[in-house]
This record gives sequence, C-alpha cells and structure tokens, in this order.
Amino acid sequence: MKRHILHVVHASADGRWHLNREGGSNEGSFDTKQAAVEAGRSRAKDVHTRGGLAQLVVHREDGSFETEYTYGDDPRHTPG
Repeated sequence: MKRHILHVVHASADGRWHLNREGGSNEGSFDTKQAAVEAGRSRAKDVHTRGGLAQLVVHREDGSFETEYTYGDDPRHTPG
C-alpha cells in the first residue's frame, strides 16, 4: 500500500508555511507553522482512518528535518 506523505515547509518567497504532498502538489499555505502542522496531522489522520498509511514530515524554517508523525505502520528502516 502506498504511503500518503505530507511535508510542512517554509517558503521564503512568501514567508508562509506550506503543506505539500510528496510529489509536488500544494495542499495549502498557512501564516504559522503550528497551523500547517495541525492541518497536516488532521489530513494524515483522515487518510489513516480510511485505512491508508500516512506520514507528516515537519521541516524547520531552513529546510532541515525537525520531526515526523507516522499514521499506520512505520516506514521500513534499512541500513545503507
């Protein structure tokens, strides 16, 4: 089953936080990071409630990884 992956990222071009679906589509833009994270968690939970797998990856303003929330089975971690 394919995992629905969302990213919360900051865009310096408009100074807003964006919720992007992996693969490029924008799911929304928000004035605050907290609002973007809350929207992402809600969408990911909805996917999981409908029987899917979901993951929300939150990035810092500089683009580096901050944290992730996984709904359903954790992604497989393999060395290398």
